[in-house]
Amino acid sequence: MITQAHIDEYQEIGCVRIEGAFSQHWVDRITGAIERVSATFVAGRTPEAVWDCPVPISPTRYEVPGGEQMNGVMACAQEFQDWMTHSPATEIVGELTGADDLRFWVDAVFRKTGSDERQATPWHNDECTYGYKGTQIPSLWMALTDVSEDNAPLLTLAGSNHDEHRYHSTFAPQDIERPPDYLPWQHLLDRVHAPDADIRSWPARAGDALLIHPKTIHGSRARTGGDEGSRLSFSTRWLGSDARWDPNPLTLPLANLPDQNVLVRGEAPPESIFPVVWRREA
Repeated sequence: MITQAHIDEYQEIGCVRIEGAFSQHWVDRITGAIERVSATFVAGRTPEAVWDCPVPISPTRYEVPGGEQMNGVMACAQEFQDWMTHSPATEIVGELTGADDLRFWVDAVFRKTGSDERQATPWHNDECTYGYKGTQIPSLWMALTDVSEDNAPLLTLAGSNHDEHRYHSTFAPQDIERPPDYLPWQHLLDRVHAPDADIRSWPARAGDALLIHPKTIHGSRARTGGDEGSRLSFSTRWLGSDARWDPNPLTLPLANLPDQNVLVRGEAPPESIFPVVWRREA
């Protein structure tokens, strides 16, 4: 499924689309699981874990203008375990990043409905608040509906995966001195709004996947096609073999860990919390 052309594009511009990455079988199963978990939240209950997900994450849901977002629902449906174990997901991430092994980190669901302009995802990159450093810490984004140009496609700033610095995220504490390799958030915004910014749009079909480099600056358009339909996607983050714990004052803590001392600066993710779920064959 993964060709050298995919690998080259990912390395060059920090994002690549894999057409038909997931069959209709997986689109239907993941969509069904999401609908069931969302309905549990809407009914006023927090869905319980139904399998022993390797990472201790708490499921949450919140409504956003023109949609909803859920985080940490991986353990709440058997379909998610089956997807991680039997779908091409881990092989896609491993082959594109060049990792020797791979660990699951966290998940998110994004649903966009209507045409509220506020549903556009603001420009950002993922690395800015990470305590882990490495090039093999991507997000795998799976389209569960068709995503046309008027159905909130993702946008990326091509080549921003090669940035040597980070940006001081608005989600991080603002009243502390920035580490020397961080730039103000306004620099990120200035880059994407520059006249010569190489902005790429990523329409997709249900079952397509995007792999997004942790440094790649990205966002999304709002839906502009009216109130009918929706845009549903499932995103997962991964830790490859070059991930090392390297926190700083702007790092957001990893929630729900039973003991923060298991994270050791300069070392790989601990197997007790982030077990390996994929290894490259010799």
